[in-house]
Amino acid sequence: MTRDVGSRLGDLIARIEAIAVAEALMRRGETEADRELASTAFDAILYDLMVIGEAVRALPDEVRNSEPDVPWAGIVGMRNVIAHEYFRIRVEVISATIDEPLALLGAACERLRRT
Repeated sequence: MTRDVGSRLGDLIARIEAIAVAEALMRRGETEADRELASTAFDAILYDLMVIGEAVRALPDEVRNSEPDVPWAGIVGMRNVIAHEYFRIRVEVISATIDEPLALLGAACERLRRT
């Protein structure tokens, strides 16, 4: 099933929002239940990052080229690591990815949806 650019941009925005929710769950208290919830939230973030990478990979070059400040290749590369080289996943790298870089991507997707 092929999705249009607008749908893919919507998918990206939805997954970025889901990551924000999961990140908040990861930062909860120190009980055993909180640690289990944090682990599940981290797994959800990994899944969302894979969806983001796949959606980015499918965007046409002209769409990606219109937002040159977004690290498009790096986003796809992270998806490939998560999907195919899971043993290389580092929590600190994922944590660094889900703040400013995702905000940059989200803002770019919002601009692209308006065009």
